[in-house]
Order: sequence, then structure tokens, then C-alpha cells
Amino acid sequence: VGKDANGNIVQFTPTWSVLNATAGSINSGTGVFTAGTVSGPYPNTVQATSGGISGFATVNVAAGALATITVSPNPSNLAIGGTQTFTAVGKDANGNIVGIVPAWTIDPLVGGGTINLNTGVFTAGAVAGAYNNTVRATSGAIVGKATVNVGVGALFSITVSPNPSNLATGGTQTFTAVGKDANGNIVGIVPAWSIDPLVG
Repeated sequence: VGKDANGNIVQFTPTWSVLNATAGSINSGTGVFTAGTVSGPYPNTVQATSGGISGFATVNVAAGALATITVSPNPSNLAIGGTQTFTAVGKDANGNIVGIVPAWTIDPLVGGGTINLNTGVFTAGAVAGAYNNTVRATSGAIVGKATVNVGVGALFSITVSPNPSNLATGGTQTFTAVGKDANGNIVGIVPAWSIDPLVG
């Protein structure tokens, strides 16, 4: 709408343009604006011009529908009983961030520990291993996943086999030693072998 210095409406035919191409594009004759793919506020980016006079308008481009959820960290490497706070970031199809309040779960077929359904704080279980895509953040029908690697604990016990070993005089026996943590997970060891000097 054009006006003179006294506020009276002046008829004119504007030429339309966009000062920030990231905001979108506009038909220079009709003023039909098409938003771009990058969300955000674009102050005074639409311009209507007639002669040396211009008017401006701001465009706020909103993110599109939620398309993906990225869960971090991925993977998470924890000791048995360790905790990890996961985060989830939603984005639309163009990579713009979409605000979400995810529901946190653990894949029941994979396991690996427990998670707070509201905060995303994961507590590793007692069984070491790689738990692929077990942590899940869900919003509507969109799901993001993360892997948790649970490491073994400190060496707690060594089991020597066979026990007992029954040999003939001069016979030989190759023994094996398996280390485990307090939860029964195997811990790799290089044992030092010896004989009790009081026994023989």
C-alpha cells in the first residue's frame, strides 16, 4: 500500500524483490512469495519498490515436519553400572532443527541396561557387550537410535582348568586360566603360572 506524505493512499504498481535469497523467492510482478528451505527470521527481506520509494516486510520461515531424530552420543562406551545422559535432536527434511520432547526406551530385544523414560539417563547393566541401537528416542512415528558398548569390570576371579587334573607319573597337562569380573563377564588376562612351593 502506497501513501503520500499526508497518509493518503496512492495507487501504484510495485516491483517485488527479496533481499535475502535464503529466505525464499518472490514473483516480481505478483508478490507471491515462496519460502526457502532454511528456517529462521528474515527481517525486512521482502521489498516492494516504486520509483525511489521502497517498503519492507519481515518473513519468519518455520521448520517443516519432523523427519529425523539424532541420538547422541553414538556409540556410548560405559563400564558396567555406568551412566550416560543421552540427547535427542529432531530435524525436518531440510536439516532444520525441530523442537521435540522425546520418549526414551530401550529395545527389549537388545537390552543392555535401563533408561529413565523422561530424562534419557541410561544405566548400563551387568552383562558386558555391544548393544546395537538399543537406546531409542521417539517422537510421534519418528525414532532415533544409539548403540551402547558395555565394558567388563575389573578382574575379580581366575578359574584354572581342568580342576582336578589326573596324571600318570611323568605325565603332562596344559592348564588354561579364565579371568572374570564380579558379574561373571570374561576379562582378558595373561596369567603368570607357578607351583605352590609347599605342595610341590
